[in-house]
Amino acid sequence: MKHCLIFSAAVLLSACSAQPIAAPIEEPKSVAREEHNIEQLPSTLSIPHFAQMKLVGSDLKLEKVLENNDVYTKHAISYLSNGLKITGVFLIPNSNKPHQLLIFNHGYIDPAIYTQGRGLKREEDYMARQGFAVLHPDYRGHAGSDKSPMTEKVYDGNLEYAMDSANAILAVRAANLPNIDAEKVGMLGHSMGGGVTMAIMTAHPKLVDAAVLYAPVHANVWENFMRWRAEREEGDRTLEQFGTFEEKPEVWKNLSPDTFLKDVHIPILLFQGTKDKDVPYQWADYLNQKLSELQRDITYERYEGEGHEFSFMWTDFMKKTAAFFTASLLSSELKAPLSVDRITKKSFGTYVTPENSPVSPEKFKGYHTGVDFEAPEDDNVSVRAACSGEIIEKQTVDGYGGVLIQRCNVAGESVTALYGHIKLSSVTKKVGDLLNSGEEFAVLGKGFSSETDGERPHLHFGLYKGSIVDLKGYVQSADQLKSWIDPVFGE
Repeated sequence: MKHCLIFSAAVLLSACSAQPIAAPIEEPKSVAREEHNIEQLPSTLSIPHFAQMKLVGSDLKLEKVLENNDVYTKHAISYLSNGLKITGVFLIPNSNKPHQLLIFNHGYIDPAIYTQGRGLKREEDYMARQGFAVLHPDYRGHAGSDKSPMTEKVYDGNLEYAMDSANAILAVRAANLPNIDAEKVGMLGHSMGGGVTMAIMTAHPKLVDAAVLYAPVHANVWENFMRWRAEREEGDRTLEQFGTFEEKPEVWKNLSPDTFLKDVHIPILLFQGTKDKDVPYQWADYLNQKLSELQRDITYERYEGEGHEFSFMWTDFMKKTAAFFTASLLSSELKAPLSVDRITKKSFGTYVTPENSPVSPEKFKGYHTGVDFEAPEDDNVSVRAACSGEIIEKQTVDGYGGVLIQRCNVAGESVTALYGHIKLSSVTKKVGDLLNSGEEFAVLGKGFSSETDGERPHLHFGLYKGSIVDLKGYVQSADQLKSWIDPVFGE
């Protein structure tokens, strides 16, 4: 595969710079900057400059129906990205209700053979069938898009493509389509498209609310440049203009998302195959370690034996991606897993001892980390999902009996939800499957049996901050209780 960062033929730069921290470019006269008061390409090649650029996405047009099935309609589209025409495809579900917007950034495909909407077709189909609206921009210089105004042969770190992807979001918002909800947006980037996504995540962290990185290129653009340097076009002037990393480290650092990962505050789902011949799996290992050290919300799925485009793990990849975007983007209001009228004995934060407990006998002591929904002793009391998100564990646990753990996004915060004292054999869904808010997924365990670890029939529901699983039903100090959330249930 002629790959990833053979960064557009129209990549960057013109004038040599004495400035150590960024690479400025001399803007071609073809860019009508004064007329629009916007840059059609970054005048300085750096993430900080991209972060402060004025982005204008507008004039979204649904130009032609490419496919119309029972679930969605696929349109050929165009829009303006800081004045440049960009083409692409847009898969919009057929129902009238609002659908959450996803932007898909494709990997490198030679612009000479690229056709409109090429790449990620099976992933787009899958997500559209899950009820998402999926827009796939072609990028400048691809298919029917305008060419890049850049004339110099210098690597831009994917900033131009990042402009076009970011402006796709703004163009959809400006179009105000009645069945598209573009307030919260997810983004998926494959290979080079992962680099595009990381540039947006670091420079415009409020523009995207959740990101999936699918076998992405390195967050350090120097590593990308060196890996595909031999495939750069003849006459490339990158090293002439930038110097090497050793000579001008600040130029390369300021062009790299790696330097600005501290600015990322959205949930990220990272996928990588260990037999990827294009992108070394160690690059994803590095990114996961860096984000984990920064205590960012990162989930890493490394598939042993998978290549650059997944095959035998593709279904698992897509199920996890759908669950992730559902949990991160859809309604964050909690729904009571049982009637709130059942919360009568132990509420959140109650300090319980064997002496003051409302139940007898009591074998626990401490601050209660969740709420207990009491139930009659009859069988088959159904339990509903309190939020939308992926099942990450289901197991038998001392003190609970059957337990299911779900990862959700509530009020913009990543949380784990714990459902305790359930009949585990009644749960037909598997780890990795999606639970939708309000969906019945289990029945309560039989009271005073192994299904509830000898406890009375009731549901313990706990909500823990972040993505770490914590099974504690009680903690020993009020300070420890701060890691849990007092649930407030809507209708």
